[in-house]
Amino acid sequence: MGQVPATLVAGSSSASPLLSAVLIARDEAKFLSGCLQSLSGIVDEVVVVDTGSVDETPEIALRFGANLIHHPWRDDFAEARNVSLDRAHGAWILYIDADERLVGADRAAVERLLVGAEEIAFRLLLRPRLDATPYREYRLWRNDPRIRFDGVIHEKVVPAIQRAAAADGRAIGVADLMLQHLGYEGDQTRKHLRNLPLLRRQLEIEPGNLFAWNHLGRVLEALGEPEEAEHALLRAIETARSSSPPDQTDRLACLSYGDLIRLRKARGADTTDLLAEALSAFPRNCLLLLMQAQRLIDEKNYAAALEPLDQILSFDWASDTDDPPAYDAPIVGELPWSSKGLCLFRMKAYAEAAEAYAAAARCAPENPSYPIKAELARARGRKVATLAQP
Repeated sequence: MGQVPATLVAGSSSASPLLSAVLIARDEAKFLSGCLQSLSGIVDEVVVVDTGSVDETPEIALRFGANLIHHPWRDDFAEARNVSLDRAHGAWILYIDADERLVGADRAAVERLLVGAEEIAFRLLLRPRLDATPYREYRLWRNDPRIRFDGVIHEKVVPAIQRAAAADGRAIGVADLMLQHLGYEGDQTRKHLRNLPLLRRQLEIEPGNLFAWNHLGRVLEALGEPEEAEHALLRAIETARSSSPPDQTDRLACLSYGDLIRLRKARGADTTDLLAEALSAFPRNCLLLLMQAQRLIDEKNYAAALEPLDQILSFDWASDTDDPPAYDAPIVGELPWSSKGLCLFRMKAYAEAAEAYAAAARCAPENPSYPIKAELARARGRKVATLAQP
């Protein structure tokens, strides 16, 4: 990697490197080894821009043969990322973070994708948490000086890719290479405190940045400021509304609606109209459908609640063509199955309720209540059948 010849890194037969992985890091010793190991034998070079680590991050980078660059942190993510792009030599760029892993890939698959490709970029699959469904992100593009990041936080590269694609008449493709993100597990207080002033600064520069408003809302909620969080999420939704209606594939608008509904419901506010508005814009969003089902269950309208629950249970991220957002696993598995079990039990469809609770148990085997509920439903069904006998 880095100054090691490409033939020693990935077995490439090409004299020039095909693929450079670029990342910025600061005190990422906990994660960096796993990231670099996942790239070994697949990329031709790794560029690590260290922004002031005091742990073993630089030593780990060098141990893996990365091209290590020391660059002072200036409260600007785009600047640091662009330094990594400036130092990359590969024909293609893989943008990755230290707490991410490239999973299920091999060099042959990368060469089949990139050698002779006409596209300017590819959107890869990203699983943002271990228990989440993946979604697609712009993570692989041609090494082109026109393609650079912009923004002090939530730095954007997509507009630059799209401009270059339009100028060259090149397509943006999709590829099934998968990145797994690990960094959201554990206490995030340090990152929240780091991000809070950067988010406020970015929103002064770009008050219409939906991503930044959404992230600000989540940071404020995590730091114990629910009222300020609601205000930030409402600003995110107002930004989404301005597109009239919001883009159907805008994950951030979905998240902002869902978070605001959850916060308002927690303080006892009526969220009926807001949920209806959200579902009108995003009728297939699983989180919003689950909220709708819960509202109907609260109203004891169990038959009506089955429809949104069945919509969720038919969700298949691998074949969905609407580019869905990432969902926590319980949202598309355990929770709709358990809610369906409750509805069917209350409707006295005991056999079907038992099947639904059994499915919830398969999704969450650590929860002891689902097998008990399934057996209770079976017992109730047997009792009803016995009483019905002449």
